[in-house]
Amino acid sequence: MQKQDALDRYPLDSLLDNLESSFPPASHHDVVTNVGDPREFELKPSAFREIRLTDRPKRVAFVDGGNGTIAQSPGFLISLNRLYCSMFRGAKRDGFPPDPRVEFFSLVTRRAVDPPGTKGSVKYATTLFPHTEAHRRYMPQESDLCLWSRDFAVGWNPLAPSLARRLGEWRMARAAASVMAEGDVLVMDGSLLTLDQTGSAYSKDLYGVAKERGVIVCALSKTSQIVTKGSEPLLSRVVEIARETPYGRWRVDVADRVSAHDQGFVMAVKLHPNARFAFRFEILREQFNKMDDAEKDHVLASLAANSADISFLGYPYGLVDADRYAQVRNKDLAIFRGLLESRMRTTPGLSRLAGQIRSVQAHEHLNGVSS
Repeated sequence: MQKQDALDRYPLDSLLDNLESSFPPASHHDVVTNVGDPREFELKPSAFREIRLTDRPKRVAFVDGGNGTIAQSPGFLISLNRLYCSMFRGAKRDGFPPDPRVEFFSLVTRRAVDPPGTKGSVKYATTLFPHTEAHRRYMPQESDLCLWSRDFAVGWNPLAPSLARRLGEWRMARAAASVMAEGDVLVMDGSLLTLDQTGSAYSKDLYGVAKERGVIVCALSKTSQIVTKGSEPLLSRVVEIARETPYGRWRVDVADRVSAHDQGFVMAVKLHPNARFAFRFEILREQFNKMDDAEKDHVLASLAANSADISFLGYPYGLVDADRYAQVRNKDLAIFRGLLESRMRTTPGLSRLAGQIRSVQAHEHLNGVSS
């Protein structure tokens, strides 16, 4: 009786029954929709290609960024942003760009515009403050960070906190490409997807420098929302199919273009025989289409040579390293929050802004009381 009462209060079994009926056994239609291209890449054992180890790995640069909110009110948001680039050849470091780690603060102000602007009634303006002036060249133009929204009452535009960091990653990648040699590989954390004209302009700037210098532009994503035409998650399905192959390390072509905004040819890859995960991997489409299989294999072999660290088997250590130094941790934010609060308390003109910050901290305080 007690068990039934519990089920009545927490209908988890009913939820799971509903979930199971919503996803019946799949039809295994193992093709991903290829936007703007009539070709289809069937995901079958014969389509997999082994990644073999190499004793001549290419030099690979890894770029990542991080950001965190120091303070936020309904009218402004202060963030700490970090950009980082590391360079490896196989498992060993192979040089650094001139400024491997860049830090800057961003101040986003949110104001109603009257009369309304041409694109909306709320304007987000961003001002950037580099750790040193030499780092400003890695930062996006402040004019490119302007956002508009139509309704002031609905809250913050979700792009506002991270836009400076996202565009900064493209700038950092461009700076890295400008000091790399022909045949080197540049790997972005995530994808080559850009959803607006500003992001596209920054990515094209990188691609122009990379193509001029012969640097191969790639991206690796730990997760993917891509599904097959059989409605199965891409990465879990390719892992299932790969069990029918003899390969410990492999790549398989997925799509020439999964989105009109994506500039990369998409593959799924497994970079170590004992890896728990497969990843989405892209090579800039224009470069990919000019490469033969041996060149593609060499790029993936160079990544595999960097993916044997026990901390995350099968994931490039260069991206582990980049994440470590680009990540903005809570302890970092706590330091700057303390400094900010101290300054606001001792500066008369800033005390009213401290009140604005406190106006949105009630939920955070409740969590602390009830945890």
